[in-house]
This record gives sequence, structure tokens and C-alpha cells, in this order.
Amino acid sequence: MRLVLGRRSTSESLRRRRRALPAGADAGGPPSFYVQPVGAKPALSGPMVPDLLHAEPRAWGDLRGSSELVRFAFEGGDCEGVFDTLIEALPLAPSTFDPAAFASQLYLDELVRSSLRVTIEGAHLDANAKVLRRVLETPPAHAIDGATRQRVLAELVEKPAMRGDLERVYLAVRRLREALELSTGTEPNLVRRKVGVLVALRRCVEAMADGFEGAQSVLSRLRDLGQRVRGREAWSRLVQLVDVEGNLATVDVRLRLGSDGTIRGFGVLAIRETETSILPGPIGRFFQRMLSFLRGYRYGESEVVVRLLEEVFAPLADDVVAILASTGPIETYLAALGFRDLARAKGLEVCLPEILDGEGERAIERLFNPLLFLQDVTPIPCDVPVPRHDALVVITGPNSGGKTRLLQSLALTQLLGQVGLFVPAAQARIVRAPNLFLSLVTDGDAAQVEGRLGTELMRIRQLFEQLQPGSVAILDELCSGTNPNEGEDIFAMVVSLLPRLRPQVFVSTHFLGLAARLDRERPVESLAFLQVELDPEEKPTYQFVPGVATTSLAHKVAARLGVTEAELSKLVEAKLRG
Repeated sequence: MRLVLGRRSTSESLRRRRRALPAGADAGGPPSFYVQPVGAKPALSGPMVPDLLHAEPRAWGDLRGSSELVRFAFEGGDCEGVFDTLIEALPLAPSTFDPAAFASQLYLDELVRSSLRVTIEGAHLDANAKVLRRVLETPPAHAIDGATRQRVLAELVEKPAMRGDLERVYLAVRRLREALELSTGTEPNLVRRKVGVLVALRRCVEAMADGFEGAQSVLSRLRDLGQRVRGREAWSRLVQLVDVEGNLATVDVRLRLGSDGTIRGFGVLAIRETETSILPGPIGRFFQRMLSFLRGYRYGESEVVVRLLEEVFAPLADDVVAILASTGPIETYLAALGFRDLARAKGLEVCLPEILDGEGERAIERLFNPLLFLQDVTPIPCDVPVPRHDALVVITGPNSGGKTRLLQSLALTQLLGQVGLFVPAAQARIVRAPNLFLSLVTDGDAAQVEGRLGTELMRIRQLFEQLQPGSVAILDELCSGTNPNEGEDIFAMVVSLLPRLRPQVFVSTHFLGLAARLDRERPVESLAFLQVELDPEEKPTYQFVPGVATTSLAHKVAARLGVTEAELSKLVEAKLRG
């Protein structure tokens, strides 16, 4: 191999492109570069990233900057945290969902932290939460992309060996990134550091190329990438070099042992260097140094090896970018499997739902709310006995009966189902929606301009502005922010208008009299009613059955909190005596 030595190394020239932190900047943050890891527009050439989330691969932005940063990292540059920028640039298909209409009230960050965890052999690994959040917020507009993700998860569940393949690839990718980001302070020996990167890259490619045999899903794209890299001439040189590094020479020795088993003598009989075409022999390395000395260059034998390592790695930089960029999709699938494992450990079941386009009957069985995992509570699953998908479902019942948690779990089922992931139900059949509107009762904001009535009316206005035909709308305690007379009038108006868009609506209310009247009069055909089921002692069972609740159990709550006439009278008498 011909080594080209310059008076200034490539790593030095790249370091000159490192942007200096401005005065007062946070020196503890991720490094900043003039080289942008991902450009705004796609490049005509460069790394080819396997798309594991879409039926038709989505185009990445220009990744030539990432290739340059990979080479910089290999040469010893400080790139810690930079590859997050690459991973987070994952291109996603367009979505008709607006995260502002639902994300904050579904606590997606907390959901990722508590339920969508990458767990391999019992160990929790930190995934990129920003990527998982983006995936959850943007259900693909085209059904084929959600179905593509479902096929991957179904294959991983049906074939445990394939899940093992994906986990091995993921661990190998993490090790490759760790090797690239290893600082010179941690590993000052440049040769060992570079060889570590090459070894990690080899394991990564071999895990891809040898895994996923017979895959029917887009997981086959990982295998294709591994085999494509392994078929290149540059790959054979890397394998040769790594093998030589681990077996540069064989030494024959003679040991003389004493009667007590200790070594009394040691001698070297012969040293044989491994024959290879990629690394010059000792005589060749000596003449290389002598020739360069006469030309004015000064370097040691290790520098020959360093340049050799760099020349072997350079043609594979684009492949390294493609491998690192696959981190986000791999973590998405492993996090979904982690959610399934967590639910099953708690005696709950998840499923990949059947998603209907157009009309059909809804069926959701053993639904639960995974947000309760945040409170270290195991949810009690329930069924949703309303088959008509376009019904306007009115939910009534006492406080703390599970109404708000039911609404959250219904929204999560719709969202996760259309994203293409497992939903928190043992069985589910849902109808595809163009968007999701979720409005739960929250504490007032000190900065809000309107009072409770104005805020409530703005909430209703936003609902009608964002709702499209067939949308899912979920509202908690509609019109609770005003007096009962005005609230009932507004509630009745909303109920009369919403069905014209044929949305999928769930709404909870404490207006029991109004709900009972609507149940009797049926002003619109699509009305349906669910109530919190109570046991013989009037305690909520956290199940829901058809009908309208007859009491909110306010007296039970008052008694539990000590707000009864007798208890308050005692407090008054005590004050008067004092």
C-alpha cells in the first residue's frame, strides 16, 4: 500500500474548522462545528441510510458533513455529542396530526421515560428521547407506513432470534459510536484508539450482514447494508488489518520450571511475523523510515501504522454514517418491545391494532393507561363497549372513577396505533383519523387573560377550528368552567353540531341531569352513553358500562374528606370555645 504523508495531517486541517465558543457560551454543551452534520437539502451522492420506518425510503438531508465529522472523530477529534445531531435529523413522513392539539396532555416525554425503554438482558439503555418523541408526535399520513412498522414489530415478536439480531446490531452501533467519541484523554494511544474503531465497525457490519436471515419486513434493509459493505474491496483490507493487529507475530519460548512450579528460566527460541500484503515487513518499514528521513520527514514506526489505519478507514466513512443514522429507528422498535415487556410483567397485554379506513366497528378490550406506571400503579384494564366508531360518547360518573384516565388511554391508543406501534390494549380495532384533538381539564394559568367561562369558550372554539371530518375528539369535563345553566346550554349546542362532521368523540361531564335528558330525547342519532360502574358499596370498579350515572357520589367524597355538617359543626364549636 502506498502511504501519502503530508506536512499537515487531515485531523489538523479539520480541527481548524472547529468553531470557537463565543464569550459566555456554555462550554459544557455539545461541541459546535462549522461543518454541519446534516444539510438542509438532500445530496445526490453520499451515505445511503437504510430506512426502517417507511415503505418507500425517505430522503435524508446532505450527509457529507457527517462523513467529514466521522473522519475527524477517527483521527482523534473531539466529537462527543455531535452524532446526536445526525440521529435526530431522522426524516419522517408527513403527518396530518398537529402535536399542539394533544402532545402536552398525553405527557409524551414522561411516557417515553417510563414505558418506552430500551431494555436488553435486563439492562435499561438510554435511548434518544427526542427521536422517540418525534416519532410519537407524527403518525404517518399514509397507512402503508404504519403497516410497515407493524410488520417489523410482528416479525420481532414472532421470531425471537430476529429480535436478538436487532439487539446485537444496536449494541454494536452503540460501541462503534463510543469508540469514535473516545477522547484522547481516556485513550492517548492513537493506534489503539483507531484499531478500536475498526474492530467496532467490523462487529457492527458483521452483525448486520449475518443477521435477519429470511426477514420479510424492512429489517432486511439492515442485512442488505451489512452485505453491501462486506462485499467492498475496502472491507477486505479492514478485515486483514484487524486480523493482523491481533496476530502481528508468533513468539516461540522455552520455560524452565522448578520443583515448586515456579519459572526458573525463560528464553525466546524464534519470532515469526505474520505474512500479509497490507502491512510492510520489518525491513520494508525500516527502509520507509530511512527514505522519508532523507526527504525531510520525521516520524516513528507507529506513524506508519496510523497512516495505514486512516487509509483503510477513509473509504468506509460513508458507511459509518449510514450505520449511526440507523440508531433512531432501531431504538424505536426496541423501545416498543420494551413497552410490551413492561406491560406483560405487570400482567397486562398490548397489541398491534387493526386499523380500518373509512367506516367500521370499534373494538377495544382490556384497555389500560400506561401513564399510571409513573405513579408505580398497575392499571386496572377495562373494555370500551361502544362499537359504533362515529358515536358521540358521553361519559358520566363520580370523581376518581377513572374517567380522565380512560380518555387519556383512548387518545394514546389512537395515537400509538396510527404511529404503527403497540397500543395499551389486549385487542383493538380502531378507525383511522386525520387528526386528534385532546382537551383535559387543567389548573388555571396565572397568565391567562380570560376567566373560566372565556377559557372554556376558547377551548370549544379551538375544537371546531381544528376538527376535520372523521377526527378523534376527546374532551374532559366539557363546560365545567361556568355555572350549570349556561354550561348545559353550551354543552347541548356542541352535541348538536359535532355529529355533522361525523367525528369520533368521547366527552365526560358532571351534568348528570342534562345527560339523562339527552339519553331520553336522543336529539342526534349517534349519541352513546357510558357510566362508571360501581360495586355494591358504591365504590368505582374502574370499569365502564352503558348508561348515565345517577349520582356523582359527592356525599361519599365529602365524608372521606371530612366535609360534612357534623364535622364542620365540630370545627365551628371548637373555634367558639377557644
